[in-house]
Amino acid sequence: MNLDSLHTNSILKELPTEGHSPLLVLGSDFKMYVAKNDKGKQPPYSLINECLGSYFFNHWDIVTPSVKIIEIAKELVDNQDGLSNNHRTHYYDTPCFGSKFVDNAIDVNALLVTDKKKAFNKLHNPLDVFHITLFDTWVENDDRKPTNYNLILESAEKKFKVIPIDNAFIFSTMSYSDLNPEFVSVSVNDHLLVSDLGYLVKKNIAVTNNFINKEREYFYLCIERCRQNFDAFMAQVTGFYNVDSNSVVSLKEFLFNEERNNKVFEEYVYRLRQ
Repeated sequence: MNLDSLHTNSILKELPTEGHSPLLVLGSDFKMYVAKNDKGKQPPYSLINECLGSYFFNHWDIVTPSVKIIEIAKELVDNQDGLSNNHRTHYYDTPCFGSKFVDNAIDVNALLVTDKKKAFNKLHNPLDVFHITLFDTWVENDDRKPTNYNLILESAEKKFKVIPIDNAFIFSTMSYSDLNPEFVSVSVNDHLLVSDLGYLVKKNIAVTNNFINKEREYFYLCIERCRQNFDAFMAQVTGFYNVDSNSVVSLKEFLFNEERNNKVFEEYVYRLRQ
């Protein structure tokens, strides 16, 4: 996965959220992107996390919006009326993380109001709901839960493709040097498998011993893919964002610790069988 950059032709509008309130921008490639700043923080962990989340999902064969590093000129920010305090000019000394805008996406809750079996049959990739849950446990995602899915549904072949977004708050929203590979942090209630969508998929996929064996093979294959290319990708990231080498080493040791990853998978199996 190559991490490319582009500049912005124009700011279209702010997208108010409880978190970053990103900007919808038109890139120099004439495509629309959702661009986030990290309010001038150094290192900009949330932006690095976004890059890593996209990179990891790519190696997990889970579709996410394509991403770019986006340069937004301060003049565009200064001349844009109505921006909140989330967009102070000096925040744009650091390039933004941008994900391609998904047009005509629908909210997950809009699907779940239909008959449950019909809703399940409308999902193009229901197994990815399980895999996103496993992924979230691996990277300790603080921000995907029943009250905040951070998923969108995109129309695909008369069905809806589940697409994860927003990886800003992975790694327990901590600095990488503070991560402890001896622990697996999971909240009992803030978990995708105890959401309405999670229950829907669990009800319609048989969790047999054979299924668990295939999931184990998938998980460790994904981990190995991520490990093999991690150093090269982080070299790209650090070309845009400053983060010290010791922190990168800590992150790598956390992600690819064999004992911890065994615990991650055990936690996943426990959740599936509840």
